[in-house]
Amino acid sequence: MLLPNFNYHKPKTLTEVYNLLDTHNNVGLMAGGTDLLVEMKMGRKLENVVSLNMVSELNEISEDTDFVFIGPTVTFRQIQDSPIIQKYIPHLIDTVSKIGSPQIRNTGTVGGNVCTCASCSDSAPTLIAYNSEVEISSSTGIRRINLTDLQLFHRKTSISKREVLSKIIIPKPKPNFTANFQKFGLRESASISVGSVAVGLWIENSQIADANIVVGACAPTPIKCNSAMQLIINAKLSDLQKDSILLNEIAEATASDTNPIDDIRGSADYRKDIIKTITKRAILNSINDFNQ
Repeated sequence: MLLPNFNYHKPKTLTEVYNLLDTHNNVGLMAGGTDLLVEMKMGRKLENVVSLNMVSELNEISEDTDFVFIGPTVTFRQIQDSPIIQKYIPHLIDTVSKIGSPQIRNTGTVGGNVCTCASCSDSAPTLIAYNSEVEISSSTGIRRINLTDLQLFHRKTSISKREVLSKIIIPKPKPNFTANFQKFGLRESASISVGSVAVGLWIENSQIADANIVVGACAPTPIKCNSAMQLIINAKLSDLQKDSILLNEIAEATASDTNPIDDIRGSADYRKDIIKTITKRAILNSINDFNQ
């Protein structure tokens, strides 16, 4: 299907973006376009498309003492190549390397992946595991919220029609932090997640001081699995061995916290079984990385 007719805008500053959002109706914001253009070909009707690619401040990776900042138009390839990400958020590189094909990673953006708010988003679980926040801005000001509060439902965010995601904010991990992302698809490359799990662990004195266990593609949005997190916090590393009782209990709790659907990629029961397996794999890999 061909793209429908629309007005195309190329602002160069955030102020120009705000003006377009304030004065035009039925606006779609475009970063890489790998989701939006497909949606438009599938029938989504927009009178105005505002490209964010000329706004240089939205295409930066930077840091301060406590945080790493990623602009929404930063591509997955830029994340893979960034010395800042490699130093502080290396597990995000592993995550984005599993997204799509090289061509998609060269064009697709982390902001688009988050704001499309597909349940199978691959970057969101890892960002949530790192306790990430987002900055949302408009002509009336800036607000900062947890990433979990941005994604309300499948393809529905808390960003209003006059707002734009302007920054992803990731706390710099402390030395006792480790993480891992596991994804299962139906083929080796360019696959859409049947299920995914991101784990973030804070380890002190050979036990889990705090944890995030986040599942993707098995609920309307990526979700923190609170039951599983309660089980793993304060657990001793010696009790989290392959096939241990506690590890199996955590995997079962993770699957129980999900709400998958039946679709062409797999049944709900199949997804729950997958989640059990990759949860254990993500936890064990996180601990192994920490011990190396």
